[in-house]
Amino acid sequence: MDKKPLCGRYEYQVNSYLTDIKKQLSLPALFYLLQESAIVHAETHNFGWVALSENNCFWALSRIKAQIYDYPLWKDSIFVETWSKGPDAIMAYRDFEVYSAANKKMLSATSAWLMLNLETRKPQRIALMKDKFPAPYDRKALDIRLEKLPQHSTLTSDSTVNTVPYSAIDINGHVNNTLYIQWIIDSFPFDYILNHEVYDIEINYLQEAKANQQYYVIIEELLPDEYLCSVVRHPDNKELSRMMLRFREKLSLAQLL
Repeated sequence: MDKKPLCGRYEYQVNSYLTDIKKQLSLPALFYLLQESAIVHAETHNFGWVALSENNCFWALSRIKAQIYDYPLWKDSIFVETWSKGPDAIMAYRDFEVYSAANKKMLSATSAWLMLNLETRKPQRIALMKDKFPAPYDRKALDIRLEKLPQHSTLTSDSTVNTVPYSAIDINGHVNNTLYIQWIIDSFPFDYILNHEVYDIEINYLQEAKANQQYYVIIEELLPDEYLCSVVRHPDNKELSRMMLRFREKLSLAQLL
């Protein structure tokens, strides 16, 4: 009998290099820990990177939505719980919850993943790996269906055009999903980010970005503290990633330090 846990639970220390100016876990670092937990749990059940590479495939995050109730601070310990909700014909689904050492829930998230061919980069049918999936865990972090985010009113922008650097490329040969979040956050005015934090984020990953390609960022305010944001490839204006970010005011720097 397979006694591997259907729900993985992984402890992390909030080290200084994962924090921002307010000594709290940064948003990109938070998503990095979710990604790492998904990788470890999938490997434990033999449907992770190693198993897929034997079939010339890899997992690519397609959609994710997270609600963040609180951010852990420097030196805190946190626990990421993650589990597979099983696949359909095209996507595999995974949920996450993050807890403090005192068992306070800090985040709930749900995600959808595509299996891509390493050479063609085209989606593959999940049936190729279906026999390796554990039984779906009967638990929902967020009881929602991930949908396509609305389109921008325009993709034209006077934003700075940047070039994808070597350091942005991961083991799958494309920009790691956490970097898109960092690029978006870095495009907001410093003082706004200093006094606000994201409490709700939803992301559609639309295209791969690769080394030496160029990109720019679009930020469109829909409502007060609600923004539709995209990373767009230059010069063909193809969206690489589209996000909905909702912010709340947060404690001042003086209050936290």
